[in-house]
Formats: sequence, C-alpha cells, structure tokens
Amino acid sequence: MILKKTLEDRLAQVPAKPGVYIMKNAHDKIIYIGKAKVLKNRVRSYFDGREKTGHRAATLILPHIQEIEWIITESESEALILEANLIRKHSPTYNVRQKDDKHFPYLVLTVTEKFPRLILTRSIRPDGNMYFGPFLNSRVARSLIDLSSKLFNIRDCSLKLPGKTFIRPCLTYHIGRCDAPCAGLCSAEDYKKGVDDLILLLEGKNSELIAEWEIEMKEASEQMDFERAAKKRDAIFALKSLHTKQKADTTNTTLMLDVISIRRHKKMATAVILEYRSGVFFERRHFHLECNLEQEESEILQELVASWYLDSEEIPREIAIDTEMPEDHLLLEETLSAKAQKKVSITKPQRGEKLGFLRLAQANAEMLLVEMMAAAKKYDDVQQSIFDLQQELQLKSTPFVIEGIDVSHLGGVHPVASVVVFKNGKPDKSSYRKFNVKTVSGIDDYASIREVLTRRVQRLLNEKAPMPDLFLIDGGKGQVEAAAAVLREHGLETPLIGLAERLEEIVFPGNQESILLRRQNPALKLLQQIRDEAHRFALSYQRLKRKQDLKVEWLEFPGVGIETKRKILSQYKTSSEFMKASEPELEKLLGKKRSLYVKEQVTEYLTKKG
Repeated sequence: MILKKTLEDRLAQVPAKPGVYIMKNAHDKIIYIGKAKVLKNRVRSYFDGREKTGHRAATLILPHIQEIEWIITESESEALILEANLIRKHSPTYNVRQKDDKHFPYLVLTVTEKFPRLILTRSIRPDGNMYFGPFLNSRVARSLIDLSSKLFNIRDCSLKLPGKTFIRPCLTYHIGRCDAPCAGLCSAEDYKKGVDDLILLLEGKNSELIAEWEIEMKEASEQMDFERAAKKRDAIFALKSLHTKQKADTTNTTLMLDVISIRRHKKMATAVILEYRSGVFFERRHFHLECNLEQEESEILQELVASWYLDSEEIPREIAIDTEMPEDHLLLEETLSAKAQKKVSITKPQRGEKLGFLRLAQANAEMLLVEMMAAAKKYDDVQQSIFDLQQELQLKSTPFVIEGIDVSHLGGVHPVASVVVFKNGKPDKSSYRKFNVKTVSGIDDYASIREVLTRRVQRLLNEKAPMPDLFLIDGGKGQVEAAAAVLREHGLETPLIGLAERLEEIVFPGNQESILLRRQNPALKLLQQIRDEAHRFALSYQRLKRKQDLKVEWLEFPGVGIETKRKILSQYKTSSEFMKASEPELEKLLGKKRSLYVKEQVTEYLTKKG
C-alpha cells in the first residue's frame, strides 16, 4: 500500500481535467485503467470511501495500488477513445477482458490434402488449411458438413489419400454423396471443382453459386440429361432454403442495426452482438468476458462498446441494448457518431421487431453463459461429450447423470437386466444395479423393460433419490415406448431415448423423429459406451445365473464341463434318472467314452453317499 504521506502528495498532484488514469501494483504492472471527466474527483473516490461508482472497485483494487499515473486529454470523448486503446493494449487485471473464443466450433477445410475434407474443430492452428467460423453451436457447423457431401460430394472419411492402393468404395459413394477418390473413381481436378464451390458457400457467396448452377441446369436440360438437371435443381433449392433461413423477419430493408445482450455470473460474462444490414441478419459475434470487479452489465456494456466499435471499420446507425443505459451513453453516442461521420444512437427497445431481435440475442447470451459456467466449473471432471449430447438431443438440462438399461436372456431362459450409471460422462460402478426379471416368462423384451424400469423408478421414489438426467434404453422404438409408458404412469418427465444397434439410431418416444449422428460424434460415442456397458453388465450376470443353475452336486467332479452338464441336465434332472438311463441312450447323448466315464463317476458318488 502507498504510504499515507506519499499518497496525499500524489493525490494532490492529480489535475482537475479530463483524461485517463492508470493504476499499477508493486511489480509496476498495470492493474486498472479508467477515464474521467475530472481526473482529480474520480481518482480520489477510490481512496475516500464514498459510496460512489468506484467504491466496489476500491475494495478490491486498493490493497494492490502502488502507483498512479494519468494522461490528460482535450475532452472526455478523447479520454474514452484513449481508455479503450490502452485497455486493449495492456489487458489490465481488473478491467473487463475479452477472452478468446476457442471454445466455439469452427469448420476447417483441409486444403493441404490432395482431396480436402470439411471437419469440425474448436481451435485454429497455423497449418495452411482454411478455417471458417466461429459458430454459436456445433449443430449449425455439422449441417454445413452434411451439405458439403450432399451438394459437392466432399468426402467425410479420414483416409489418407491418395493411398498406396485403391480400395472398395463405401456406402457414401453408392448413395451419391462421394465420388470415391479412394477407389480411383475421381481425379484431383474433378474433386477440386466441388471444393471450389464449397468455398463459395462457406464465404457466403451463395448468389454466385446459384447463378452458376442455374446455367449448368439449363445446359443439362437442353442436352436432355434430365438426371443431372434434376440434381442441380435440387441443389439450387437446398441452397436457397439455407439462405432463406438466414434472413431476419423484418420488413425494414434499410435497417442498419446491432443488437447487444450481456449476461454475467460473478466474474464471468458473455456478450452477443447480432448484426442486421439492409433488413437481413448479417453476422453474429460473441465474447467471453472476464470481470474481476464483478461489474454491472451496464458497466460491462460501456467498456465493450468503446473497445469494439472504436476499433471497427463499420459502425451501425443504431445499437440496441438490454441493460440499463450506461452512465456515459451520451458520450458514447457522440464519440461513435464523430468516428462514423453519421448519427449513431444507443437505444433500449420496449416493443416491436427490435425487441424480438433483442430477445434472440438474450437467448444466445444466456446459452453461452451456461456453457461458460459449466466449462469453468466442471471441465476438470466432466467430459465435453455430455455437453455435446445436450446440444444434439436439445435437452433442457445437461445430462450429468445417465442411466443405461439392458435386458439379457438365453432363448427366454434366465431373463435378467442391468442398470448402469454414468456420472459426468464416466461410469460410476458403485451405483450399478442388476435385476432378476420376475414377472415375465419367455421372450418379451418390452415387458421386461417395463418391469425393470418400474422397479428402478419406484426404488428411487421410495428413497427420495433424484432421477437421472437421462434414461438410455438398449433397443429401438418398441423398447422406448414400453419405457415411456412407465415414466408416464409415475408422472415423470425425465428425458428418455433408445439406441438401436443396427444403424446406431437414436430413438425418441412419441412422434419425435429418430436421428443419426456421425460415427465420430463424441455424443454418439458416449451413448455407445453406456449402451455397451449396460449390455456387458447384463450379459455377465446372465452367464453367472446359468453357471449357478448348472451347479449340481452329483455332477461336481473333474472332467465334466459346462456343455456336458447342460446335455445331461436337458434329459435327466436327478442322479436316479441318470442311472436308470440305458447305455445306448447315454452313448447317443454323450458319446461312448464320455458316457462310461460319467456313469462310473456318478456311481462312485452315489456309493460314497450311501
């Protein structure tokens, strides 16, 4: 802490003029930068304990301040610009800091490969490939990957091409979504044409692509190549549909508006900027913000607006916000108007379409804050796959606890079931449970699922234990509907899905359509792991039950294995029945040598038993 005498001398030197003040710690590191209309008044407020704007900051910063510097400016507007530049340059500890957005998904086009692929990634590397994004969520990015194979026949495999030898083309080729460069059915030159078109799409040059395809469609039609013409027609329709989805629902074609929403939780905050140009949704930007002073949203907004727009080439005519008006909003408007050389206004819409835009930004900001909080709190012990699963299934809450259920039997004999529990994306074996199916005879998987889930749910309710965040059934539509009926009977709304093994199809109850995820999808891999673990646990218990049933005292001697026991017990349940059997019957069942050996051993056992 600065000595009182030194502090008083230093504060006495602060001028009563507009400018920027800089606070440093004992290591001469800048910890806070602020602007002021009157430097003397603002700087003193940190030290005199008055309940003003700076008092919260003073509580946290005061113990660390060892030096104060200032820069005088001609006006408060000039101080605002200087403050934004200095904060961006030095990133002080206690100012709002924009963190990188590597958490968000990007698309990378691997142009360094002879046959490029389009891949989802969460980081940018200086590897010579082309990166596009970031995207607000992985669903949008994956839809573009799907479109790349549908429209441009871009391969979705991870093979290193060209390989040493050609291989047999996969299903993707046969359904017309890849030209099989792996099989030598497509040259690098022909493949590059699809890559070039894909780049136009990713760069937003849809109109150029559509114009080119319309020409190709017309040429194909004139040549009576109706199959190729129809394919181009469908591609044009798909691309126009994509463009239509991106348009904003607004009739104001002269609109030049940015909508900003900020959400904060303690020292973490997110900001979303939606840009509308000429009545069309143009761009979205998002920031992770570090707020060590736990500033109010209006204070965060003030720093963000100054930092972002004073360094931007384009400033909109209107900035709509959802916070309280910043303290210096008139100064911000004046400064931005001067830089843009046009009138710039900051507004807080209360009705109409702009309020609708604002609510969209709010929803995005809240979603990003939840992700940021989950990442900060649980990335050390939670797998990212559960957050991916939440997005893919559109779940309201993150599935931190997932229970997988499977039924196992051998031709209807010894029906058993398992419940495995995954917490934070990892198996919690102490919570595993196994069941003997009691009320079902024969082969009836649906009834078995109903019995087991009923018993599981009833046990949780009786113990007043929380339900899992998601139930996963090993099976298809029938098994899922059987389980859904149980949940309805108990008045539960716990999310429920099934995983059908043949196509790895994710099945939902009711009329909701099933979905297929890419094989490399982390969410699908997590579901497969849970399903396989439930299957393993149920099968191991079923095998144990079979072994226990085959444990018969009069056959417990060396040389008789499980298969031999099974054959004997299929015909003879007791030792007396076995001993009454004729030699031809036993030889037919076990073979001559084996039947003699077993009968001798059983005879010896019965003799000892007396």
